[in-house]
Amino acid sequence: MKKEDLQAALEAISKSGIQVAGDLVLEKNVEYEVANVEEGGIGIQINNGNAAEASSNPDAAGGVIPERLNTEEAEELMDKLVDAGMLTEEWQANGLSCSERALLAKNVCDKLKINDVWQVFGMLWNERPETLRSYFNKALDQKKSLKYQDKLKNVLG
Repeated sequence: MKKEDLQAALEAISKSGIQVAGDLVLEKNVEYEVANVEEGGIGIQINNGNAAEASSNPDAAGGVIPERLNTEEAEELMDKLVDAGMLTEEWQANGLSCSERALLAKNVCDKLKINDVWQVFGMLWNERPETLRSYFNKALDQKKSLKYQDKLKNVLG
């Protein structure tokens, strides 16, 4: 689909009175697969909810630090991820794909022996736990995930 066709479709949707709840994110010339969009393609991602709930939005507000992550051991791990550039100082994902966020959450919780991974990081990142779990399941099918998991292991120790 050409960019002009995509813009025309978006204009038609907005003029038709259809309301899109949430943020509409246009991704152009993607370097990695997003949903079913292949490399070099153009795709649209609609996040239900507001920007604070759509953690794929770089301007999304962070959640609260869950009690399970409010420990010295957790802080040490998260600081390593901040130093590696994977998280911001507020422990929000820093330019990570959906799959990478889910893999990071799972690896941190495995290190801290936290069983409710998706609830904990869903609260931290203002993301639905089932969405994070779904990203994790997709990550398991991606070859690039092995490389990212190795990187996580090196950072987390």
